[in-house]
Amino acid sequence: MNTSLLNSITSEYIKSITSNDVFARGLSYFKSSRVHNTKCIHGELTAKVSGSGMSIYDVVITASKKEILHTYCSCFYATDGEICKHIVATLLQWTDQRSRMKNSQSPSYMRKMFSDNEDVDIYDFINNAIPFSFREENPADVLNEIFSEFDNFFVRVNLLNGGPQLELCLITCEGDESTFRISAKRSPYVFKTLKKTHRSNIEFSEIARRIRLYKTPLIPHLYAGINKNGHIELSPLLKTKNPKKENIVFPWNQIEQNRLGEDWIWLNNSYRPIDKIPKLLRPYFYNEKPLIYKEHDAVDFLKEDFNQLLNEPSFIPSEQLQLIEFYDEPDISFIQVQACNNEWLWLDPTYTVGKYNITLSEILACFNKKERYIRKGACYIKISEDIMDIWKYSNGTIENGRVKISKLGFLRTRAECGKNVNIATCNETQKFLFDFDRITPPQPAPPVDLYKGDLRAYQKVGYDWLWFLYKNNFNGILADEMGLGKTHQAMTLILAALQTEPNLPTLVICPTSVLDHWESKFQIYAPTVRIARFHGKERTTLLTENMPSVILTTYSILSRDIEYLSKIQWNYVVLDEAQKIKNHKTQMCKAVKLLKTQRRLALTGTPIENRLVELWSIFDFLMPGYLGTMQDFKVKYETPITKYQDNDKREILKKVIHPFKLRRLKKDVLAELPPKIEEKRYCTLLPVQIIMYKDLIKEQGSKLIQKLKDENKPVEYLHIFALLTKLKRLCDHPKLLLNGTTPKWSTSGKFELFKEIMEEALEAGEKVVVFSQYLEMLDIIGNWLNDISVTYESLRGSTKNRGKVIERFQTNPDCNVFLGSLLAGGLGIDLTAASVVIHYDRWWNAAREDQATDRVHRIGQTRGVQVFKLVTRGTLEEKIDSMIEKKAALMNSIVESDDAMFKAFSREDLIELLTF
Repeated sequence: MNTSLLNSITSEYIKSITSNDVFARGLSYFKSSRVHNTKCIHGELTAKVSGSGMSIYDVVITASKKEILHTYCSCFYATDGEICKHIVATLLQWTDQRSRMKNSQSPSYMRKMFSDNEDVDIYDFINNAIPFSFREENPADVLNEIFSEFDNFFVRVNLLNGGPQLELCLITCEGDESTFRISAKRSPYVFKTLKKTHRSNIEFSEIARRIRLYKTPLIPHLYAGINKNGHIELSPLLKTKNPKKENIVFPWNQIEQNRLGEDWIWLNNSYRPIDKIPKLLRPYFYNEKPLIYKEHDAVDFLKEDFNQLLNEPSFIPSEQLQLIEFYDEPDISFIQVQACNNEWLWLDPTYTVGKYNITLSEILACFNKKERYIRKGACYIKISEDIMDIWKYSNGTIENGRVKISKLGFLRTRAECGKNVNIATCNETQKFLFDFDRITPPQPAPPVDLYKGDLRAYQKVGYDWLWFLYKNNFNGILADEMGLGKTHQAMTLILAALQTEPNLPTLVICPTSVLDHWESKFQIYAPTVRIARFHGKERTTLLTENMPSVILTTYSILSRDIEYLSKIQWNYVVLDEAQKIKNHKTQMCKAVKLLKTQRRLALTGTPIENRLVELWSIFDFLMPGYLGTMQDFKVKYETPITKYQDNDKREILKKVIHPFKLRRLKKDVLAELPPKIEEKRYCTLLPVQIIMYKDLIKEQGSKLIQKLKDENKPVEYLHIFALLTKLKRLCDHPKLLLNGTTPKWSTSGKFELFKEIMEEALEAGEKVVVFSQYLEMLDIIGNWLNDISVTYESLRGSTKNRGKVIERFQTNPDCNVFLGSLLAGGLGIDLTAASVVIHYDRWWNAAREDQATDRVHRIGQTRGVQVFKLVTRGTLEEKIDSMIEKKAALMNSIVESDDAMFKAFSREDLIELLTF
């Protein structure tokens, strides 16, 4: 019992320790109820006092048995230890509370506050009947304080209705009684305290004396197992902790209703303490029934929570549960193939993972149940919709647990499955696959009486391959290297198809620059075949009832007249320089895909110029859907191959397109073709060029570089390309930046190098072809050639009678130079009279340069070809050259060499280009 002076302090004593003025103010504060939260614990009295306005002052007072030892108030007046009005008000408040506490002990007060047998929490009694100082202490201390204060009472302890709730009956000397019911969750604490007091005025009833109070707590555990239905069942339980005896287990769901708060449970007339439930186990307790996880909920538990619970000592998993394994998606291991009809096949695939085989029917059943795993004993096998992608991409349909697929789709499926999949086929399908796997077609193509020329051996193989596709209703790409005569091979196929189906015409679409070339080839090698150029103002009158057998037109005309041309049923549509439709967004590409035709053929030496998706665009014309949608193709092939260098995906794509692509190189099939020697010649900027170059970088490049360094800002390709074009033009010749103005100096470092090479070649009697992407540069070169009296021909996009221009260069011994723009002169023409090629400036795309070079290095060339590529040291030209070479692997790995494109450059690449 606390014997501090604070337990006997009076108002007279308070008045004696301060001045009358301060006491009067403190009394006023007390009467105004400005003192709050008064507490007295172990001789220390604390309170909060409301001052004037919004101020709150903290008061602390300590006392011994005889005197006040220390006073504190947070007000300004009491800073030197003085007793202020707030301290006086606190002492008066405490004196008043002590007085009210004594009055509350009278039986009449308690009977007024609690009627007999009223169910009242002991804490309500404490709050109303004893000083505030006891409220913050633990139950045992509080009860000791209560009964030390109530020595004049007799206390009877009883168990209400057999437990677990205690009932306390307080009896005065006069015989007055008040009954209190202790809440169930606090009864163990009260019982424990009453047992410890050993006071003579406390009596336990017969039933209360039989209550056992355990000291050793029950330990919460969580058992996890598989029930008789095959579902995971989680059962919370309590276990005794007795090393000398067998542990007793209490299932939680059977005793949970006997729980008394968090820390106790009432079992068999006993109060038993419970250990704290481990944090990881708490979510599984406090449920009316054991938790049962089915299907995907069970998987989620095993994948997410199970491994964490294994680290908890109180978690008890069954042996069967610990044996469960998870497997990733199974792969196709076996396909049984049966013929459906001439065009379709039935596939019955088997999937395997580990030692388990899974049928397509099981997978479909899993999808129907909206499950994510197939269960095989103690094994869960992951199943997602991605597993069906191989059939979706191949345009297969699912019927009765089997896949119905076209022969074309099956070829793609077989390529994507690879060597690890065993395929069992019927005889008909086996022959079909054998024919496709042969290096050469199983049977030679028929002779073509309409063709009056002779095919080289490799060209005959190409024609046989094209005919094999034709007879099997497939389409393909003839991707021979430039200069191997793709035109002759395609023309032979067109004529062979015409002999077989004479009533349907063929449409050949080509660049304007090679329209004359196609026409002349037909006139020379198929003079009896009616052909027509769908070109010029009167073109629509050509397609009358007496339809020509072969129609020649250009991509630009096709785009304009697609509404008219798409109404005609064609036997063949042939695309020459098929890379023209590489961009699927262009009207040209969209127009080509609107044509109605039985068969399609693409001719191109560069099916991939810049990006892998260009190959998809060509195949989308040839066999729509064969490579999936463009987005499918990007996700499945382009991104893994180009961004992550995924060689497995690269090999799969090669196998997917292999049956429909024929590619030969000149070095492999034309042993008699003279060699081609490429050489880079370097020059430097002249001093005036250096000044101009630096000024451009400083004025325009610096800001662009800063923006490129900020990853959050978009790349301003338009502005960057404009500046890079200016720098390239400056490297060619300063005049290209001066809008026709003629400076005092009229040369450049590169132009001086060019003149040296040109003069050397002319002196040696060689014919020279010069390519530039800038028409103004060709004008400068032409003017120089005029000045030195050298005859030349020039071909540009606007040139009329292209065939005559080419013929004059080829046949006129006095015409020694051919000037061509890279776009107009680099496609579909023969310039074999020349033996020297000069690329005056570098193109973003090396394939365009190779195409242009192969106008000279092709069939008909009898001399070795010398190729010069001019590069200005220290400028973006040298950097472009290096970057192009670094990115030269993609196309060779799929079809042929990769060619860089401007937008494929990274931010770092662009910054490098803009640096001098």
